[in-house]
Amino acid sequence: MSENAIKYNAIIIGTGQSGKPLAISLASAGWNTAIIEDKYVGGTCVNYGCTPTKTMVASARITYLAKRASDYGVNIQSVSIDLKKVRERKDAIVKSFRQGGKNGLEKTENVNLIFGKAKFRNEKEIDVLDPQFDNFSYNDYLNTYL
Repeated sequence: MSENAIKYNAIIIGTGQSGKPLAISLASAGWNTAIIEDKYVGGTCVNYGCTPTKTMVASARITYLAKRASDYGVNIQSVSIDLKKVRERKDAIVKSFRQGGKNGLEKTENVNLIFGKAKFRNEKEIDVLDPQFDNFSYNDYLNTYL
């Protein structure tokens, strides 16, 4: 083990559906916890899956209902979709969720949010590779002491 290693009770890779609550729970129990994220806080669901999809489906649903308005005695002259605005709304919601998750982790005592790619050195040691370089220069070295 390197003498310049940063030591944690727990190291969590990824800020998705389980990573963020696990980090907060461990930190609340007094564990010094690192959570490593490659690019965006929130994982696949917030950034690429559930949240963007449901946001865009909601816009499609409103369009569908508006086109059926006359079935309910409501007269609407025309219905059109502005895909640019739909995407802007989706992007704003994703950004808001992402930022909220990041803020929550950063304000939690005993949690250190680290951006980079995690690479196992061995069963208890992790290197964090800098995501800004294609050759992944090392910028941190973490170790669990449990």
